[in-house]
Amino acid sequence: MSVRNQPQVYIKTYQLLKELHEVVRNMPKHYKYTLGESSLELAWRCLDLIVEANFYYNTRIKRDRITELSLTFDKLKLRLRMLNELKLINLKKYRYLQFNYVNSIGEMIGGWKKWVNS
Repeated sequence: MSVRNQPQVYIKTYQLLKELHEVVRNMPKHYKYTLGESSLELAWRCLDLIVEANFYYNTRIKRDRITELSLTFDKLKLRLRMLNELKLINLKKYRYLQFNYVNSIGEMIGGWKKWVNS
């Protein structure tokens, strides 16, 4: 299945992951293999959890995946904030990621979480 046929939360997270790869690629070596790699791993985990949650029809399994997704995404947001505060990404790039990806992904995860819990 192509990326275009995926849910919007998948598409936005996929695009955020691509942006993060560019950010990490340009980081100083010390941060690239610590904070940068941690951020990428969390972004990949978010994408994996979206695929898993979208795959399962069992409500309990879906709820578990979405709950883990929400927690993992919160951890990723914390890493992004740290990247900004350590000046590893400038404020302009940080705002770009927030407004184009992070805010909308968070809203979609929140909506998905409300839906599966109702």
